[in-house]
Amino acid sequence: MTEIKNTPKSKNHNIILLYIILFFSCTSLIVINYITIRILSASRAYINGESHYSKGQNKASRHLITYLYTENNKSWESFNEELRVPLGDQFARIALTQNLNDSITKIGFRAGRNKEGDLDDLIWVFKNFNSVPFLKKAIAEWTNADESVNQLHEMGIEVHEKIKTQKLDLQTKHKLSSEISLICERLGAAADRFSNIVVDGTREIKDNLIVINIFFILIIISSVSIYYSITLKKIIASEKDIKNKKEQLHDIIKALEKTKIELSTEIVQHKKLIGTISHDIKSPLKYLAMTNKYIYEESKSYDDEKFKKITKSVYSSTLQLFNFIDSLLTYSKIFFEGNSSENSGYFLKELVQTKCNLFHEIAEASNNILINEINNNVSTKINKDILSVILHNILDNAIKNTEDGVIKIYSHIKNKKLYLVVEDTGKGFKEEDLIYYNQLSNQQSTEKLMLRNSGIGIHMIVELIHILHGDLKFYSEDGKGSKIEIITDLN
Repeated sequence: MTEIKNTPKSKNHNIILLYIILFFSCTSLIVINYITIRILSASRAYINGESHYSKGQNKASRHLITYLYTENNKSWESFNEELRVPLGDQFARIALTQNLNDSITKIGFRAGRNKEGDLDDLIWVFKNFNSVPFLKKAIAEWTNADESVNQLHEMGIEVHEKIKTQKLDLQTKHKLSSEISLICERLGAAADRFSNIVVDGTREIKDNLIVINIFFILIIISSVSIYYSITLKKIIASEKDIKNKKEQLHDIIKALEKTKIELSTEIVQHKKLIGTISHDIKSPLKYLAMTNKYIYEESKSYDDEKFKKITKSVYSSTLQLFNFIDSLLTYSKIFFEGNSSENSGYFLKELVQTKCNLFHEIAEASNNILINEINNNVSTKINKDILSVILHNILDNAIKNTEDGVIKIYSHIKNKKLYLVVEDTGKGFKEEDLIYYNQLSNQQSTEKLMLRNSGIGIHMIVELIHILHGDLKFYSEDGKGSKIEIITDLN
């Protein structure tokens, strides 16, 4: 069987294709979320406007009946004042239907007591989505309600004219009062149907948004995973190639030197690729997390607990994804650049607090409390990037396995060694896992590390602790929390 090899050109094509997929997915997700958020905001504004519309016509009806029986001019003025609210909205609807200037439409919406900040969204949704089934039905109910408002207006004029000419007897007043009440009932029914249609349509948009978010997030995660796998395979292949050539080509030093130069060039390219990843993947993910946070905050105004729970879950998952990608990129950067860079001194509490701030919202989603008990005066020169990744993964694991609990970070110094401890009240480690992790941390050669189904996080921090020439200790009782102790030279 002929072996098919991936040429560098085909690999580059694969990477470019992944970039295109990522760019398209992130862009689509941002656009769809923007449109959906604006529609949801406009739907809320329409429901709020309907409330003013209903209150206006109800008050107008009451004032008209009062005027009918008392013939008090203040009641007549109050009737006209309140009726301007539904008539204003009617004016806005007609202006939108006839595609008049937005400034004219806003005059009507302002008369309808709509909030100034909602006017652009009200106009935008009507102009762009008036043919959408649920909005089309809502506009039809609005039109029917406006006909009843016009009847109420005409009824008011008729009552006013008859009162001026003194042509109203008590029987006629009773009859007119019944007709006004009937119009009011029709308006109330139309308003209820309008609200129900908008609410049902909003709920449908919300469900579709959740599905779309999940779909694109899965695409992004898959693309990132494939890209990372390709990069990792290229690195592993390069390292194997170097090792084989060192063993087989002792007598051709010149060729070996050439190979080293080529490898150095490839590593530089990898560094550039990682820099590109940092910009082209982390930035859209950060924006995505911010967008989902906005959706979650917006969901609090709806009386739909399921929707709140789902949007909160989507937001937390997106934030975890961003943090995971950030940790992987830092991890990759460390293994490209090694531990050769000199670190200036820094305060340990500040580094720990940065991580606590990063995980605050994720911890809060599980009702967990993060406590930083590091002394303000503890300073160190331990490689900041490496310690940051180690602490990041330990905190992430603690939060994932703790609910309604406390995660505490503290330290002490003994014989010029730093003991940094992360302790939680979560479900703890199983006995077999505890034995495995302690044995794993005692392995002095990273080549002997064996991945288990428990994930890459623990293996990542074990590799990094070896770079620092430090040690890890795991303490736990199943179901009673856990404690992980990082031991390394203070400087």
